[in-house]
Amino acid sequence: MKFLTTPHIRLPFTGLLFLVSLCLQALPVRAEVTLIPSGKASIWKYYDAATPPRADWMLSTFDDQPWSSGPAPLGFGEPGINTPAGAGTDPQHRQITAYFRHTFTVPADSGLRQLVLLIRSDDGVVVYLNGTEIARNNLPAGQVTPQTTAVNALGGVLERLYQRFTIPADSLKAGTNLLAVELHQANPRSTDLYLDLILRGYQSAAELRPILKTEQQQAARDYHTQHYIAPQLKILDGYIDGGRGMQVDPRGQTRSRRELIIVDRQRDPSLQKHLEFARSQEVMSLPPEKRALKLAQYIDQSMSLDQQNRATMAAVVLLTDEYANQGVLIGEVTQLCGAGVCRHRALLFKVLADEAGLDVALVRGNYGDATRHAGHAWNELHLKDGRRLIVDVMHRRVEPLTPTGSPITARYLTIDNKPWYGTKEPETETPPTESE
Repeated sequence: MKFLTTPHIRLPFTGLLFLVSLCLQALPVRAEVTLIPSGKASIWKYYDAATPPRADWMLSTFDDQPWSSGPAPLGFGEPGINTPAGAGTDPQHRQITAYFRHTFTVPADSGLRQLVLLIRSDDGVVVYLNGTEIARNNLPAGQVTPQTTAVNALGGVLERLYQRFTIPADSLKAGTNLLAVELHQANPRSTDLYLDLILRGYQSAAELRPILKTEQQQAARDYHTQHYIAPQLKILDGYIDGGRGMQVDPRGQTRSRRELIIVDRQRDPSLQKHLEFARSQEVMSLPPEKRALKLAQYIDQSMSLDQQNRATMAAVVLLTDEYANQGVLIGEVTQLCGAGVCRHRALLFKVLADEAGLDVALVRGNYGDATRHAGHAWNELHLKDGRRLIVDVMHRRVEPLTPTGSPITARYLTIDNKPWYGTKEPETETPPTESE
């Protein structure tokens, strides 16, 4: 049986410029330093008693020996809490403020000049580095007291978002440093409290710009110009996806109006866990078609907040706003906002499928019909017997491809709204509202 080949798309002038820029040598990727990791890898001292601590609680000279301690995340009323804190004994009259301290060491020769703080805090927060305030969110300006309430009570997808702060490392010093955090409830009847964060250091602001590795330029070029990465082209470390509008300068630095998704197995512990699953006996013992289905279900469960994907899409809108033109590790997407949409799912599926020995393509186009459509990303599974199947993790669909197509596969369009597969009329269906 003969199958349709990948459609050819004429390159616009901007695409040619992209090709030229990718032919130039990219800068080497500099290493970032994780000063405070998220989750149980970091142990915090905390204080949530009725009597507030002394006013110098955020200074390194303060003695926090009597304070309790435990791994992050800390709080109550939310899933995934490792250390209960801040709940009090009366749910109608909880303490407004809870206090947290964590020490970390910086070598004398680190040369760090720039810090990035990623923090999930519910409700309001002030962060101090060695006694100097470096970040504040959802609290009024000016002096903050133990009775100062947060401006808003966070809920829904808002309370899942890790906010991003870029901070000069002026307050950082060689040796022991102290990061202190105070969390403020919006009211004394709050039903939850949450703290988790990541602090990373860089030697210059330029290091914050993700750099496309030379060995990944072929994959990036194919996806940018043909919107298709063939099964034989594997996604290696250093790959970056910033969407259709991503720009790459002659040095390999990338720029986009949305988050820049980075594949880096060495720096991404969450991706390492996904890869462990992909090569597990549970997955590898299955025949290819069922193996692909297993991976698709795994990704859907990892990146969905709801069956209808409304909350999922809302969460990713927040991610896009908060991390526009900033690098985000593919494995951290769900940690940073709680969900992932088609662009995250299709890329992760390709990476895991490569690990699981499957022949899978990464595809980008539109979804819908000629008059009503939205950007989309999906995958193709190529089997040894010549069959191909669409794997669409966002729509929870595995669909066989035939030479004439089907009403379902007819909804998959190129970026200029021509059919990717076959000639049948598409089924009537509401396209996704979140573009790729």
